[in-house]
Parts: sequence; structure tokens; C-alpha cells
Amino acid sequence: MSAPTITPTNGTDRAALLRAAQGKPAAPTQRVPMGIRVIAGPGAAPARTEVPSGPAARPPRTLEQLLTLAQGSEAARTRQLAEKISGLVEELTGRLEAELAAATLRLAEKEAELAAELAALRQKMGTGPKGTAQRAAIRQWAQANGYEVAERGRIPRNVLQAWAAATGSEVTR
Repeated sequence: MSAPTITPTNGTDRAALLRAAQGKPAAPTQRVPMGIRVIAGPGAAPARTEVPSGPAARPPRTLEQLLTLAQGSEAARTRQLAEKISGLVEELTGRLEAELAAATLRLAEKEAELAAELAALRQKMGTGPKGTAQRAAIRQWAQANGYEVAERGRIPRNVLQAWAAATGSEVTR
């Protein structure tokens, strides 16, 4: 295995270059200078890649920033593209808002349908034979335990709660 060949490109000290070539970290306060190329011999670990420069190294920009820059450009074609893209963004925004409004309307309609179905089911729950038998049992328990309950009609909430606590049951309606 041969020693790595180090080619300084900006006149840095050899000790820093040697540490970088050997893969040893530089001191925390000392940064490895930019522009160092490390060329390793056969069998050596691959060298670290350099930080890209050019368009890939620029921080990402928002659409608004790009359009502002393009609208202020000296090139007519760039300004035309910025204007076209601005129009497309406005159209897209309008379409998305319309889709959201339609989805909200469909959701409200479904919610109303479900509320109607729930009301119908709740009404059915209390009229079946099981509900009738349970209400009769609650009335009998209430009279035996000193509560005043009419033979027909709504059973007061405090009686229902007391019956549920005493029997450990749930009231179906």
C-alpha cells in the first residue's frame, strides 16, 4: 500500500494536509482549508469529496424569491417566463381553493346524512323489546328504593344514574 499523495492547491501547511489525508479529524478550532485534493493509492480508503460549488451549492429559494428575481431580470425572456409562471401559480391557487370548497361542501353533506342516520338509530334503540324491558326494570328498582317514578313517560336522569351505579349496568336509552 502506498502513501497518499497530497497536492496542496492554496499553500497550506503540510501537517494539516497529512492529517486530512490520513482521515484524522482536524483540531476543533482548526478547519481543513478548502481546495485540498487528496489522491490515495491503491487499496486506500476513498477520499472525502469536496463541497460542491456552483448552482448545487446555493441555498434553496422559495418560489416568491425566484419570481421576484426573474421579474427584475434584464433578459426579456426571463421576465416573460416569470409573468407566465405567476399566472400559472394564481390559476393553480384558484383551482385548489375551489377543490377545497367543494370538498368542504361534500363533507358537510355527508355530516348531515350521518347525523340524520344517527338520530334515526337513536330513536330505534329505545323502542325495541330490550329497551322496554330495561325501562320496566328501572321503574321497578326505583319504586323499591324510594324514588318516585311515573308508570309512563320519561325516567328522570338522577334515577337512571342511581340505577346504573347500583346495578353496574348501562342504560341503553
